[in-house]
Parts: sequence; structure tokens; C-alpha cells
Amino acid sequence: MDLLFIGLGNPGKEYENTRHNAGFLLLDEIASKFEASPYINKFNAHYSKASIAGHKVHLLKPQTYMNLSGRSVLQALTFYKIKPNCMWVFHDDIDLETGRIKVKIGGGNGGHNGLKSIDEVMGKEYHRVRIGVGKPLFGEVSDYVLQNFSITEMEKMKKTFDNVTNNIKLLITDTSDKFLNKISL
Repeated sequence: MDLLFIGLGNPGKEYENTRHNAGFLLLDEIASKFEASPYINKFNAHYSKASIAGHKVHLLKPQTYMNLSGRSVLQALTFYKIKPNCMWVFHDDIDLETGRIKVKIGGGNGGHNGLKSIDEVMGKEYHRVRIGVGKPLFGEVSDYVLQNFSITEMEKMKKTFDNVTNNIKLLITDTSDKFLNKISL
């Protein structure tokens, strides 16, 4: 069965290590760990594929900016005839402390423009892997998520990403609870 992993972020060097690109960063770690094919431009995204736990996994990093991510996702789902319940979206979440992971199916978008865009084109019943990036102590959320991770935060994220990639098979073959128990820091 084919699966689709989507990392949310913004294209361009200036956003590369920002909190809003946590989904891109984690997807790159998954691609590296499972020796995915090199990224190519396809579906208005950087596209790659890998084999994980006996599944062909399509990896997608939409290059449309957050508020249009759904267009890219819909193109890939349609082309490969993948159902939304076989899709995982990896995205930043300010409601979780830096490095925490939560998994859920469906629900609200929490004001996340990437999720809003995906919800608009295909509904809400897909897997979401929420990657905690923390909340700003003061100032605008939009400014905060577009800032680079601090060195300390990036070290914490790398540990989280290692935990996720080392246990990704549980995410797609077992329940979210087993996965979350394994990756708890």
C-alpha cells in the first residue's frame, strides 16, 4: 500500500531553519534515514520516495508556501490514488513545547495556514504529526514561527527527529500510542 508523508514549511533559504519549517526538517531526516530517492520537482513540491516497513512512501515538501499547501497535496493524492487515511502531515505546533510530538487524526487546524489549505481541498480526516516549537513569550506568533531555532532548540529538535525516525515504523504499522510511548523524551 502506498503512503504519503507531507512535511509543511516554506520554500527558500531564508526559511530553511525556522520553526515554521519543522515539517520540512523532519521529512528530510526521514528521507535520509530510509535512503529515499533524491528530491525532484513534482506536484509543485520537492518529491521523493522511500520504502518503509514494506510500504512505498511518497515524501512531499510543498513549495507553494503554507497557505497553498493543499494544492500540492491534492495533486499527489490524486496522481497516486492515495486515500487521506494513508497520509501523514508533519507540521509545527506552537501549542506544544519545543521537541514534543503529538499525533492525531482530524480535528481543527489551530490557525495553521498549511493545515487550513489541506483541510479546504480534502477534508480533515488524515494523520497529523504535531511537532512542538513552543510559544513566543511576547510578540506576534507569525514573527516567532519565522525565526530560526536557537542552538539549544535545534539540539532538542535533532533528538526528537532521531526518536521519530528510529520509530517511524510504529507510526505506520501500529497505534499512535505505541509510537508516542517509544518517542517520549
